Amino acid sequence: MLTGYIIEKYSFMKDAYTCHRILEEAAKRGVSLQIVGVADTIVTEDGVYHKRERLENCDFVINRYKYDHIKDEIGALAKRTYNETNIFNTYINKYMQVKNLRSEGFLMPKYMLGTGYTDFEVVTTKLGLPFVAKGLESSQGAEVFLIENKEDFQVLCETYDPDKEYLFEEYIAESYGRDIRFYSIRGEVIACMTREAVQGFKANVALGAGVREYPIDDNIRQAAKDIYEQTGLDFLGIDLLFGKDKPYFCEINVMPGIEGMERATGVNVAGAIIDTILGDFKHDCSESN
Repeated sequence: MLTGYIIEKYSFMKDAYTCHRILEEAAKRGVSLQIVGVADTIVTEDGVYHKRERLENCDFVINRYKYDHIKDEIGALAKRTYNETNIFNTYINKYMQVKNLRSEGFLMPKYMLGTGYTDFEVVTTKLGLPFVAKGLESSQGAEVFLIENKEDFQVLCETYDPDKEYLFEEYIAESYGRDIRFYSIRGEVIACMTREAVQGFKANVALGAGVREYPIDDNIRQAAKDIYEQTGLDFLGIDLLFGKDKPYFCEINVMPGIEGMERATGVNVAGAIIDTILGDFKHDCSESN
């Protein structure tokens, strides 16, 4: 029997749809999988302890927590990590995404990396008004702001530490309040949807956005293929913005939720995740024989 851990913030993720769907599909396939919360874990010279019990080595982990070192120590107990730890840690960061990722399937918005000290006129000279400001490691729509004037920028800079870095991006008006999210497994698109905000410009399911299935076209397929070749990330949510002639890159999510995707498309994303992991270990076994 394969054994694995889902690394999360807490061990008891009561309303976490994604975690519980993956657990459900793992159980159907005879995989022993449990949630290990970073908040319930310590690391000592003797090992990794979860709720005072030493964690044993396992076959695989699924990373679903972004921050700091405990998650990496849990991951080190596994033969395989999804997504691989060093790559996961790199592409949590939105700046590393726009710096490194390119595709014939999308355009890249103009962007700048700056801080709260960055001169407003310097930003607007390059990006125009309005522009978008993003925290580098935020998720679910947090720390994403539409800056429409100097007062908006001043409020942003006063709300957070002025040393905080931001990704400032060109605003894509055609995509106001909507975007495309697709789920990619090793460069293959298995499901795709649009997200449409109830109000405002952020189209996050966590903020109440509506979802519906969206056709998988050549641009979407090319984007998934290119991003996988450039990153090696196994399981990935990719967001594109609507453009006049071609979509624009928005961001990738190395720990995407699947509730909206399964609801919009009817695709068993959780099952596909577990099937991919099982396939890896079957392949390993056949090679060792």
